[in-house]
Amino acid sequence: MRPIVIALLGQTQAGKTQLAQSLCKLLGEPIKNTKLEPTTELRVYRFNYQNMPFYLLDTPGDENFVGEVLWALKVADLAILVSDSTQPIKYHVKRLFEYAKKEGVPMMVFVNKVDHEKSVWAQNICDLQDELEIIQTPVVYGFESGSFVDLIQKKAFKTEAQKVIYLDTLPSGSEQRISTLWENLMEVSAEGKDEYIEKYLETGELSPEEILDGLREGMISLKVAPVFVGSSLTGLNLPLFLHYLYQLAPGKDAEPEKDVTPLGYVFKTLYDPYAGKLSFARLYKGELTTDQGVFLPEGKQEKYTQVFTIKGDSLEQTKVGKAGEIIVLPKVEGLQTGDTFSTKPLSQVLPKPEMPEPMLYLALIPETKADEDKISSAIAKLKEEDPSLIFYRHPETRELLIGGLGQMHLEHAIKVLKDKYGVKVKTKTPTVPYRETIKKPVQSVIYRHKKQTGGRGQFAEVHFHVFPLERGKGFEFVETLSGMNVPRNFVPAVEKGVREAMEKGLLAGYPVVDVKVQFYDGKSHEVDSSDLAFKIAAFHCFKKALEQANPVLLEPYYEYEIYVPDETVGDVVGDLNSRRGRVLSIDKEGKVTKIRALAPLAEMLEYVLSLNGITGGRGYFKSRFSHYEEAPPFIAENIIAKAKESKAEA
Repeated sequence: MRPIVIALLGQTQAGKTQLAQSLCKLLGEPIKNTKLEPTTELRVYRFNYQNMPFYLLDTPGDENFVGEVLWALKVADLAILVSDSTQPIKYHVKRLFEYAKKEGVPMMVFVNKVDHEKSVWAQNICDLQDELEIIQTPVVYGFESGSFVDLIQKKAFKTEAQKVIYLDTLPSGSEQRISTLWENLMEVSAEGKDEYIEKYLETGELSPEEILDGLREGMISLKVAPVFVGSSLTGLNLPLFLHYLYQLAPGKDAEPEKDVTPLGYVFKTLYDPYAGKLSFARLYKGELTTDQGVFLPEGKQEKYTQVFTIKGDSLEQTKVGKAGEIIVLPKVEGLQTGDTFSTKPLSQVLPKPEMPEPMLYLALIPETKADEDKISSAIAKLKEEDPSLIFYRHPETRELLIGGLGQMHLEHAIKVLKDKYGVKVKTKTPTVPYRETIKKPVQSVIYRHKKQTGGRGQFAEVHFHVFPLERGKGFEFVETLSGMNVPRNFVPAVEKGVREAMEKGLLAGYPVVDVKVQFYDGKSHEVDSSDLAFKIAAFHCFKKALEQANPVLLEPYYEYEIYVPDETVGDVVGDLNSRRGRVLSIDKEGKVTKIRALAPLAEMLEYVLSLNGITGGRGYFKSRFSHYEEAPPFIAENIIAKAKESKAEA
C-alpha cells in the first residue's frame, strides 16, 4: 500500500494542530512540541495505521500564510477541512476549498469541538453546505442526547479504550432523521458508479462496502466530501474517524513504484539552528538511499549523505526513503522549495504552485552596519522558507522592499529576521516612483559651456528644440545638424548629457520622461572641445529647457482587480472613489464580485488594511502597473514641498 499524505486545512484555531497531535498520540507516536498556538508555517506529522504510513501536513489558518497551504496541497493526496463548530465560518475557508479543488485534491470534512458547550455543529454543517460548492454528506452524525450514529453501518456506537463498540439500538426518537440521512448517503454514494445507481434503483440500498467505494469515487471526482463530527481535544469519535480515513483514502491500494529512478519534489525548506538547511520532499517514485547525489532542474548535481523520515513530529534517520513517503534531506544547499530532483538527469519537472500576489509592501532599513552586512544572506534564507514573500531592490528609489499578503505576514517576516537571523530593521512606507515631464514645446534653447584654466580649456555650445511626447513614449533624441559647426563624433556625448540631466527633474528630483530633444545646431572649438565639454553643455541646456517647458509631476497608476462579497461592493467602490480611483467595471464571478479599477499607487500603499476592514477579511486583490498620469496640483504641491524639505535637511 502507498503512503497517504493529507493536508489539514481550516481557519485559525479550528483545531488542526490538535487533531494531528491527537491522532499521533492515539497510535502511540511521540509528540515533542505540544504547543497549540496558531501556526505560521507548515508542520509535518506521521503515524502508521493498519501498517500504512499517514503524513499530516498541518497548515496555518490565517490567510496571511496561505502560501504554506498551496505548497501542502501540491503534494497531498487528500485534504481534511477542519471546521470549528463553535465559531462562524470565515470566508477564508471557502478560498481554502477552492485552492484544493484547483489542485485536484479530494476532500473530507471534520467538524470539530462538537462536545463543547458553545458548539452548534448541526448549523456548522449546514453553513458549510451553503458556502462550499461540493456535495457534503454526513458519515458520522450526532444527536442532542449525546449519542452518535455511524450512518454507513446505520448503527449507534460508543468508544471505549479507543475501540468502537456498536450498539443494538438507535437513539430514541432519531429513527426518522437517521433514515433520511442514510438514504441521502446512499444516493450520494450511488452516483460514484453506474452499477451502484442501478442497484440502488432496484433494491433501495447499498452495502457498507459499496457505500464506501461510491464515496471514494465521488471524492476522487471532486464531487463529494464526507463529513465527520468529533473532538480533537477530547478524542471524541477519533477512532471511528481514523477507521474511515483509512477506508476512504484515495489511492491507498496503489502499489508504489519501487524499481524505477527516484523522483522527488521539495515542498518545504527549513533552516534549523542546529541541523542547518532541511529540505522536506515527497518522493513520488523509486527509493532514495544515503550517500548519493541528486540532479536538480538546471542539470546540476548535489551530493547528500543522510536521509530522514518523520516519526510523530520529529525527524528520524533512515537508510532508505521509499516511494510515496515524505523524506527530509539535510544540508543540500542547491535544493530549493519547488525543485524536482532525481538520481539521474531529469526527464520531467513537476510544476510549482502559483503564489498569490503581494498586497502590501514595506521598505526595509537595516539599523546598523552589521545588520546591513547580514541582511542579504538572511533574506535569501527567509525567501527559501517562505516563497510567498517578495524581496527586491527598487531600481529607482533604491529601497529594499518586502512584499507579502498582509500586515501580519510582513510583521512575522521581520520578526523572523530579528529573532532567527539576528538582523534588525526599521520599516517605512515605500517611496512612490514619481516622474516629471513637460507640457509645452520650447524652441531654440542655447547653452554654452566655456572654461579656461590656463592650459587646455573646455568649450561646447549646443542648440536644442525640446518637445513633449505622448504619455508612455519615454525619450527620443534626434540629431539634425547641418554643416560642420559640431563634429558628429560629439553627438553621443550630447545624448549622454541629456540622459544624465533627465535622471533628476527640476520639480522634485524625479526622472524626466516623455520628451523629445532635437539637437539641431551648436558650436565647437578645434582645441578646447571634447566629449566632456559637450556632455556638460547638453546637461545644462536640457535643464534650461525644462524651466521654460511647463514641467509637471506624474504619478503611477495601477490597475486593480478586487474580489469582494456582493454586499460590500458599495462600500468598496466608495472607498476607491475616496482614493481618486476610477472604477472600470463591476462583474459577478460566482459568489463574489470583481471590481476593476484604476487608482494612483500613492493612495493604495496600505489598501489591503482598509479592504480587510470593509469586507471582514473576505476581500483580496491583484494589481499591475498601468500608466503615469499628471498629478493634481494639490497633490503635486505637497510632493514638491516634501522633496525640498528633504533636500534642505540633507
